[in-house]
Amino acid sequence: MTGQRGHKYRDELYATHIGSAQKLSLFNGDRAWDLAGGRALPDSIPEEIRAQILKFDRRFASHLAVHVLDPGTLAYGLSDSPVGMFAWILERWASWSDNNGDIENVFSKDDILTHATIFWVNNAIETSMRVYANVNRYPWTPAHNRWPVIEAPTGITFVGYENPPGITTENRVQNFLGSERCLTVRIAVVGEALPPAYSCRS
Repeated sequence: MTGQRGHKYRDELYATHIGSAQKLSLFNGDRAWDLAGGRALPDSIPEEIRAQILKFDRRFASHLAVHVLDPGTLAYGLSDSPVGMFAWILERWASWSDNNGDIENVFSKDDILTHATIFWVNNAIETSMRVYANVNRYPWTPAHNRWPVIEAPTGITFVGYENPPGITTENRVQNFLGSERCLTVRIAVVGEALPPAYSCRS
């Protein structure tokens, strides 16, 4: 949603910030729940990298699959059970954060319970999940054909812990800078020592 605002409403924004550099069309297509798009891993991949890729996929596979394909059914159960809802979101915080095996290294109990309570008292778990299905059912289409796609000045945070196997944060930064998404950007890199500002390549 933030990227779409930067794309469509450039003149109404001072700037925007996004927590990743995903393309606005990420969830377009028939296999939006599959980060590999149905492609098998090449046999030439070293075994260590293969194992890391499979581990990376498992962190997100169930989340993406059910959120894209069947969020409503799961939402009935999570909206009816505070324990079920809490277990669902806690598993994500635990597996997606760089916590060295203890979630309280990055989130206090107060933080965790506050966020869970916000979901519960507002009955917000379904709407937070359904957005995945909606962006697939109603694929993103550009509002204009200007380059780059996101024209508003943009800040991005790259988190080194989220790097795919075999990909460095510098790889991700350079990929973004050479893409159609880049105009005026300041990039903060978490987890690696890189310069704080970059220039887009034309």
